[in-house]
Amino acid sequence: MSIETGTVHHVGIVMHDFESATDFMRNFGHEEDYRGFVDAFSCWCIFLKAPQGSSAIELVVPDGGPLADFNPPAGGLHHFAYETDDIVAQQARLAERGIRMLNEEPVKGAGNFLCNFVHPFSTRGVIIEYVQML
Repeated sequence: MSIETGTVHHVGIVMHDFESATDFMRNFGHEEDYRGFVDAFSCWCIFLKAPQGSSAIELVVPDGGPLADFNPPAGGLHHFAYETDDIVAQQARLAERGIRMLNEEPVKGAGNFLCNFVHPFSTRGVIIEYVQML
């Protein structure tokens, strides 16, 4: 795996309310797989069932916090998440290149994983998340 990216784990889309998330799932034929609340980002994350061999879609519904101001009122594409075997080592490799993370330490994600985001300053605004399965 390269330092910057690996297998796409999921694509995150901000939806500003649960009604919008429900409409998205209905309109595009998706079913919810699971959901969880991430305290660190004050949002609900609804993971959709991914067809065999493809990446998941995560619908992010802010509950206040920094994501509440993301592209109102529509929301939209927020991030690409890449899977890594060791998120701390990945962060160290990125730091060696002067690439900083949003948080100093990984946080518990909505699923059975740790996650952290590359600071958008380091990517010219593209939001990239790294995910380590637990």
